[in-house]
Amino acid sequence: MKRALGIMALPAMALALSGCEFSFGGPSQERIEQSIIDNYVEEGYEDISVTLEEQEDGGYVGEVQFTVAESGAQRTLTCTVEPAEEGEASWQCAPRINDLAQLIVDGYEERGALNAYAELSAQSDTEYVGFVEYSSANGGERMRHNCTVTLADGDANWQCAP
Repeated sequence: MKRALGIMALPAMALALSGCEFSFGGPSQERIEQSIIDNYVEEGYEDISVTLEEQEDGGYVGEVQFTVAESGAQRTLTCTVEPAEEGEASWQCAPRINDLAQLIVDGYEERGALNAYAELSAQSDTEYVGFVEYSSANGGERMRHNCTVTLADGDANWQCAP
């Protein structure tokens, strides 16, 4: 997909809980922030704001916040910008780990689990492992399942099993 001002965009993940990755030339903080905003506007999200802080290595870290138009849900993704190499810089925004854990909790509660709690740790940029604990609706017995979350093809896919 081609961007205005010669910015080339290559989306890595496109859903609300997924992230995006882009490369472009001549990076400035303003241009990077605008590239992130333009991406999420084009995907149909609303009320988009970006905050980045420059790092010692010349990269940036921060967040993008937006509203999912269909549901009104607010999302926050963590963004990293690699230092520019040969006039090119790339950014990537991915779900925060606690948002992925909440996705699991919501899934369990939708199925009747009570007092669900999930904890995850990152294995890589696209792989997370952890657990969910919950009380069963039939007697309140406390249960624990091991979980994995994989970010791929625009989806946050999770699986949990005893």
